[in-house]
Amino acid sequence: MKVYNRNNNKPKKAKITAFQNHWTTGINRRSFIKGSVAASLLASIAACKPSINEKDQTTVVKKPSLIKQSKDVVELNDLTFSHQQHLDLQSVYMRLFPDDGDGPSADDINVLTYLEWAMTDENNKADGDPEFIVKGIGWLNQFANDDHGKNFVDLDTKTQDAIIATTAKSDAGRNWLSILIYYLIEALTLDPYYGGNTNGVGWQWLQYQGGFPNPVKGKTYRDFT
Repeated sequence: MKVYNRNNNKPKKAKITAFQNHWTTGINRRSFIKGSVAASLLASIAACKPSINEKDQTTVVKKPSLIKQSKDVVELNDLTFSHQQHLDLQSVYMRLFPDDGDGPSADDINVLTYLEWAMTDENNKADGDPEFIVKGIGWLNQFANDDHGKNFVDLDTKTQDAIIATTAKSDAGRNWLSILIYYLIEALTLDPYYGGNTNGVGWQWLQYQGGFPNPVKGKTYRDFT
């Protein structure tokens, strides 16, 4: 398989500070994957995945577990995020990459399972990604409750889209969304063994042939870097 340094394109994070006034204070981070191949891919994906403007529709969440594992994917012994945080993240991801009939959705590519696996990477831990993502969930729900009296997951999709649009206008909010999109792109494009890209659905949509041989336990990119 092709081996690469996946962290070269990841935005660097400054120390996370306590949040206040929603997204108006906090973190200064480098623009998301500026000038990189992933940025070009993201632009193409965005063009193909327009936001859906359903009215009075509430995001449907799945229970009891959103983490899908099998003998064909990497094993997760411990989870970084709680079930409620999975629900929150799923709601955001399904607005960023919805089930709109144009290619796979965030659920279809199993983004949460991939995200959990990515959080076991020592480099991602050192970067503070788990803490940053959790902090962002708190910001998002504070914003949703202060303006609408509900957590983000309990709002209709039109309101969720409006909150995401507002979030993206601030530096901290845009940085948080960009790191989520970073991992979504990886879930869409990496080998299904890593938990995302279920049955190669992302490759099929992008009309891409995955590399050979496929990774197996003991022979993943982490074992060669």
